[in-house]
Amino acid sequence: MRYSTLLWDLDGTLYDFEKNQERSLRRVLEEFGVDASEENVACYLRINHQLWSDYEQGLIGKQVIEDTRFQRTFDELGIAADGLAASRAYRKLLMQGYDLLAGAREIMEALQGKVEMDVVTNGDGPTQRQRLAGADMAKYFTHLFISDELGVQKPQAEFFAPVLQTIAEKDPRQILVIGDSLSSDIAGGQAAGLDTCWFNPKHLPLTLKQQPTWQIDALDQLLEIL
Repeated sequence: MRYSTLLWDLDGTLYDFEKNQERSLRRVLEEFGVDASEENVACYLRINHQLWSDYEQGLIGKQVIEDTRFQRTFDELGIAADGLAASRAYRKLLMQGYDLLAGAREIMEALQGKVEMDVVTNGDGPTQRQRLAGADMAKYFTHLFISDELGVQKPQAEFFAPVLQTIAEKDPRQILVIGDSLSSDIAGGQAAGLDTCWFNPKHLPLTLKQQPTWQIDALDQLLEIL
């Protein structure tokens, strides 16, 4: 094996977060009397994306996302609805999102016992842990590093400091970060001095100055790298 340790992102890499997000979002909007139209969904997604971008840059805390994304959406749409209550309802639905991307289970099975695998994810601790348990995925990972629990998020270098202190492998050349986000997974891995594998099934353009070490568009292609 070229690498002894794989650091896996979850959402958009192993989990079909887009599917879970859209399903949960539409249910919450309807529950709060808001038309789940394409326009209204797009409004939420735009606001949520900006908040997560601010979070990745260290401009806001995680709680700001939870507290404001629905209220900002409702305010922009001119709708009198309780944004905090909507956010809590949405979080409960997200915790039940166990949908995996194609090949996720298979790549875990193929690699189990051959390399150490750990989770490196930005997100809410209870939500991510329940989703791992609900999809029977926790068994594949030695450690779970979740931004909400670490108090710092990818791509901040401080996120990877406790990761590198905890895992067994101490040679950075033996560690590979795998994820779908250039701004958090790949940039974060590069900042930590680690090799990176960009999972890019949508064939998005590369927007980083520094190339990822590897790029794949299907999870089983990882076996060719390792």
